[in-house]
Amino acid sequence: MNNIEDRLLEEKVRLSESSAPEELEARLRKALDTAAPRRKAKWKMKRSWTIAAAVLAVMLIAGNQYHVLAYYSKMLLGFDKAVYNTLSELDKKGMGQALNERFQLEDGTLLTIDGIMSDENQFILYYTLSNPNGLRSYDGFDPTGISGFQTDSQYILRGATAGPTGGVTETKGYVAFDPVSPQAKELTLSYRYTLPESDQRLEGQVTFPYQPDEALPTKLKQSINVTVNGQTINIGTITATPTITLIKGTLDVGNDQLKQTVLNGIDVIANGESVSIFGNSWNSDTGAFSMEYDALPENLQSLQLILKNTGETVQIPVK
Repeated sequence: MNNIEDRLLEEKVRLSESSAPEELEARLRKALDTAAPRRKAKWKMKRSWTIAAAVLAVMLIAGNQYHVLAYYSKMLLGFDKAVYNTLSELDKKGMGQALNERFQLEDGTLLTIDGIMSDENQFILYYTLSNPNGLRSYDGFDPTGISGFQTDSQYILRGATAGPTGGVTETKGYVAFDPVSPQAKELTLSYRYTLPESDQRLEGQVTFPYQPDEALPTKLKQSINVTVNGQTINIGTITATPTITLIKGTLDVGNDQLKQTVLNGIDVIANGESVSIFGNSWNSDTGAFSMEYDALPENLQSLQLILKNTGETVQIPVK
């Protein structure tokens, strides 16, 4: 037992008197003196907060600009020379439905349905024809109708930028059709197309999506009553939408005085100013007639119809 205790005491003394080599001690002290404080965990936290703040800033900016982005995405660009002023102003306000649906025609020409504008009075389709080899003429493309669920809309009128001549590779235009059904979710455009290298005329169809909930609202719709030989006769309705104003009705084909009273012309006066007339039509078999005018002003305060034949003024309620 004494021998074990003596051995332990001797080992204790030896360890207490031992020391590290001078070279190793110097290297360890230098490493300790020059080492930078460890702040790795704190730096990671700071960096995480910076990234989070940046992401939040982007989200806030995007959120604030949402309506601006949506507005520009709905604009139909390049159609100012093709459409009448009212459509141009509506387009600048982002009132159309942008589509950008592309189809290749028989000769390689690209047909792009850029967008549409729809309301109770008419359905307007904006399109672009492009071909790097040149276009013959936009007259070679002839839209004829729009079909879909409860929809069989006929062509009304059209307009286009200057028709292509030699070397022109693109033209833009619009076509107006009768209004489409508010229940339709998909529409089909029927067209005739003349091949540039011949007089061969082909027929085709393309289908594109439609969102009826984005149709423009009707501003005004009222019945029209006129006085003939002391009798008040309802001749139809006036319907004002953002794109156009229509007077439509049916006349008794046997009542010559009524026909003269209406068909000799009706002036539309809105807020004291005359509204431009675009055209009119009359079916002598059915008595159906239609008169097309420009859109009414947004801040409509008063509306009168003046019958040119008799001078009668018909007041139309606007409230």
